Amino acid sequence: MRIRKFTASNYSIALQEVKQELGADALILSTRSIKPPSPIAGKKEATRVEITAAVEFAAPVVEPEIQVEDKPENKDADLKSLIFSLLSQTDRAQSMGLMPHQFDTFSRLVEGGLDEKLASKILKKALEQNSEQSADSHNESLKVMNLMKRVLPCKGEIDLNINGPKIVAFVGPTGVGKTTTVAKIAAEYALRRGKKVAIVSLDTYRLGAVDQLRIYGEIMEVPVEVAGGKEELRQIIANHKDKDLILIDTTGRSHQDKDYSRQLKEVFDAVGGVETHLVLSVTAQEKLFTATYHQFSSMGVDRVLFTKLDEGLNFGSLFNFSVRNRLPISYFTSGQQVPEDLEVARPERVISLIFNWFQDKLKD
Repeated sequence: MRIRKFTASNYSIALQEVKQELGADALILSTRSIKPPSPIAGKKEATRVEITAAVEFAAPVVEPEIQVEDKPENKDADLKSLIFSLLSQTDRAQSMGLMPHQFDTFSRLVEGGLDEKLASKILKKALEQNSEQSADSHNESLKVMNLMKRVLPCKGEIDLNINGPKIVAFVGPTGVGKTTTVAKIAAEYALRRGKKVAIVSLDTYRLGAVDQLRIYGEIMEVPVEVAGGKEELRQIIANHKDKDLILIDTTGRSHQDKDYSRQLKEVFDAVGGVETHLVLSVTAQEKLFTATYHQFSSMGVDRVLFTKLDEGLNFGSLFNFSVRNRLPISYFTSGQQVPEDLEVARPERVISLIFNWFQDKLKD
């Protein structure tokens, strides 16, 4: 890792020097203001800014390409594995007190990623509400899907304030796509709806993130600001009080970094009225969903937004997480197109993903 200090007359010039020498992947380790020494002979010097930055150079690791021939016996093994899992799920369904005509739906839900206990609870509730209908697996699936739509919380798009800007912050782990998501929502409201939008980045660690937002901002004619703390953020919000929507991008951190969520809470509390969306990737495990939520729950999380829908393999975890934590889903994103790959969350979309996944599995 290469570490260097850069000193300039202001923050923007110092950042430019960092970018020129270390590149866009440089990490900002610290920033500070350097006060001039006591003036000599009446000469007054301006305060300067010092940035400590680092970049890590790592040789790329080339993995040998391994090609696996798709032999018939491999498909037979997958089919046997699926049949075995279905049989074991039937046994578990019986032990949970489910009726025989519910076994098929139970298997579909569990294969789609739903927690077994949650799937059993939904099936029993559906049976209570529709006991007079015919007992077959097709009707059972329809009843269950309708019930799942009712219990899955989805808030949909951001509601703007009647007076003053709506302030929305996006928090979450590194690499889930927060910055691109902010650009997509900004484009939706600025370009498609003609609203006045501003973007604020709190990510003073990654130069590339700010540059990416500024490029989007220039294309959309949306102002992009950088805030290094609560006082700067408060001033930026005041400068954009004429806007309809202010979107705040934040630094991605590990779910084990408890201090970061505390710092964010102090910043947002100083501004007031910030709606927080937790951004999670569909490709992550459900345990990471929960760990990340616990990290940010102390600061108050209003909604969850799932990215990389096009890369997901199993979608029951979305339902599990949202229902258990009573956390409404706001949006889904898929791909890199701005703003096309942004989708308002609907319960029927999640249910469709869960059931279609099972059908696709049977076709493989």
